[in-house]
Amino acid sequence: MVEPSPTPMAPPPRTRLLRGNPAFRALCASRAVSFVGDGITTTVLVVLAARQDGPIGVSLLLLANALPRLAGPLAGVLADRIPTRRLMMRCELASALVIGLIAVTLPPLMILIPLVVLAGALATIRNPAGRSLVPVLVDAPDRAPANALFGFARTLQLAVGPGLGGLLAAGPGGIHTALAVDAATFAVSALLLTGLPVLEPTRDPAAVTGVWAEAAAGLRYVAADRQVRTLILTLFVIVAFAGVDNVALVFLAGDQLGGGPAGYGLAASAFGLGMLLASVACTRLARGRSPVALLVVAIAASGAGTVLTGLAPALAVVLVAQLLAGTGNAGENIGYDTVIQNVVPRPMLGRVFGTLGTAAQLGAGFAYLAGGLSVNLVGARATFVLAGAGTLAVLLVLVPALRRTPHPDPGVRRSG
Repeated sequence: MVEPSPTPMAPPPRTRLLRGNPAFRALCASRAVSFVGDGITTTVLVVLAARQDGPIGVSLLLLANALPRLAGPLAGVLADRIPTRRLMMRCELASALVIGLIAVTLPPLMILIPLVVLAGALATIRNPAGRSLVPVLVDAPDRAPANALFGFARTLQLAVGPGLGGLLAAGPGGIHTALAVDAATFAVSALLLTGLPVLEPTRDPAAVTGVWAEAAAGLRYVAADRQVRTLILTLFVIVAFAGVDNVALVFLAGDQLGGGPAGYGLAASAFGLGMLLASVACTRLARGRSPVALLVVAIAASGAGTVLTGLAPALAVVLVAQLLAGTGNAGENIGYDTVIQNVVPRPMLGRVFGTLGTAAQLGAGFAYLAGGLSVNLVGARATFVLAGAGTLAVLLVLVPALRRTPHPDPGVRRSG
């Protein structure tokens, strides 16, 4: 059964997205607060692990935080079978309790690791749930701007969360205070989610089976649908190529071009600034435009920026190239989300977004391993050029697969 979106929730044509849609405004505000909390969490827990257990403790903590992200298909099952507002609110409140417990006890590593795994699992569950709400709350022409607002909120995780976490950890009360504030962000996010309507799952209750069976059904759907399969595989490849940026940039900007730590920091900030600018621009410019065209242009910008970084003769050129690559990266996120929301039936959206998140996580892991090897073998410059060329080559596969016009109603199942 397909659940129609209540008329009051849909913004009238040409209204401003946030002003005309209080439900989506509540979702965006919740996501922004929660993403900032995620940024605080990672930063402060890294500081805690470093003080208690040194580099090994930091490595184990980051691994514990990353591993649950590989369970996206399972997390997507929950997003598809549990009313979304209830699921997200419970995840946020549970996150507040977990972080609050860490804030009070500052436990040793052997206890901290399971708590971090639990916090990572909760984040893995709530992310596909939030992304699957966009086509329910927002009309089709506004989906790309809506995803741009989501992208802006995710950027806050990188731009605001770490700095705020560091300042709080250095202030009165130290890590206790920082984690207490972090726990409060998740409680505030849960409160904001009360502004969402009650939306029941669209699936027939009689068709609900076990979690593993439904996760397998989601993977079969991904494997059988050419467009969805191509989107997920190409995202993995793009992240696997573009993610070497995180490994190679410090050697190119900091060492080969003589920028040192400051040069590396500026180059990394240029990438983040590009993401921020693209997200803001797309909130106004992407309305009613083809998300496929946005995705193609974004991948081209990302690949070109990566190649230009490798060819840059000076640090100033690297900054421009990284700005371009960051712009492309944000556009990719917006494009992928919007295309999937347009082509995937709502009963499958949670599982598809969960699988998409896992593909991105796997691609990042591959990039971190391959990037180090590539820099050692061929150098930072060649690594960037190869990564950019690989990113551009993805278009040869993606464009033909997306030529078919998406079904106008993602609540209706398409034939494979």
